[in-house]
Amino acid sequence: MPGRGGQSLSMVCVDVWILALSVLSVMADATSVPVTESWPPGPPGLRGPTGIPGDIESCLSPPKSAFAVKMNDPLPAPSQPIVFKEALHNDQDHFNLTTGVFTCTIPGVYRFGFDIELFQHAVKLGLMKNDTQILEKESKAKDNYRHLSGNVVLQLTLGDRVWLESKLDTTETEKGPIQSMFFGYLLYGNYPG
Repeated sequence: MPGRGGQSLSMVCVDVWILALSVLSVMADATSVPVTESWPPGPPGLRGPTGIPGDIESCLSPPKSAFAVKMNDPLPAPSQPIVFKEALHNDQDHFNLTTGVFTCTIPGVYRFGFDIELFQHAVKLGLMKNDTQILEKESKAKDNYRHLSGNVVLQLTLGDRVWLESKLDTTETEKGPIQSMFFGYLLYGNYPG
């Protein structure tokens, strides 16, 4: 039996050491302060290989809508669309030269503007959206040239109509030369998602 007692004693010593190390480990974890320092990142790795080309057919070009029109004639009677004689740009035919009205076919956010150069004139213009005046500007030029311009950004839905109209009687606008320009273009369309 003396041999067995020595073996039991050595097993007890091992168990005590394991218990002591476990207690010390738990105590060290409980009292340790978390590391809050951060080190700068290392150098970047090597560049990876170039991927395979994507399918071009799935990349649709964004829709386009733009126009620019002008005229060198006196303005028409008030409260009706100004019919411009010349299209500087109207590739999509969204501006109707016969009626003087832009009709929205691509819902989205648009910018519209006008520039008027006048001499010996009084001018008062309204930018209209669906029979509602959005912007009004006026200017008078007696014996000199004057410039009048205006710009707006509008959210349009399908079928919305935008035009420019005179707000003065034609006797006020027929005195001298006038050059008018009206333009509009899609900034970005309303895309689902």
